Amino acid sequence: MSTPSLKVIVAITSPIAFEKLDKKTILQTTFAVAHAFAIETSLDTHLAIAVSAADAGKVSDLNCELLICDPHSPSSLAAAIKDGQACDLIAIHDCQRPLTRTQQFHRTVEGLIGDVDAIRPAAAFTETLKAVTKDNIIEKTIDRNSILRISTPQMVRYSAIDFQGTGSNWFVPLKANAKTATVEADPESLRVNSVAEIGLMESFVHWQQSIAR
Repeated sequence: MSTPSLKVIVAITSPIAFEKLDKKTILQTTFAVAHAFAIETSLDTHLAIAVSAADAGKVSDLNCELLICDPHSPSSLAAAIKDGQACDLIAIHDCQRPLTRTQQFHRTVEGLIGDVDAIRPAAAFTETLKAVTKDNIIEKTIDRNSILRISTPQMVRYSAIDFQGTGSNWFVPLKANAKTATVEADPESLRVNSVAEIGLMESFVHWQQSIAR
């Protein structure tokens, strides 16, 4: 049996990707983790970046396949994947999760076994969550057990992508009969949602460098 080919895509979902985190940009840090995983895995792997046409010039120094699309649009990203280099498996990683470690990549791809078509990391939601009306009145407390924190990379079989689909809560549309699953997400796989959060993220970087590794 031949080794499956895997395309590891770093999706640039915000200009925050080009902000500095410690001594590198968030994109450089995230891409380095994806590159490390590509070296570690036994799969036939190559790297790609999903980037808008407006930002394509900012990633020209990275030696990888460029998927010019709207990374926020599942149908646009799926079309770019279809037009790109052929592969059996797709791993899509949000660029704004720079502290994700290669162990999470390995855990995700290892979960794509049997008849599972798509898998992503998830963690329990631990905070108290309230439903609020349009008048800012607390309506009820939402059961935290019904909510998960979804992380990346998302691992998807090429054959499970619905290239005619549009909306999706995955990075790409999945076929109606696709079987999905989750694996455990590491707590440090945090998403940088604003420039104001970068300082907090830097403290986690130093923690990883001094303790976690």
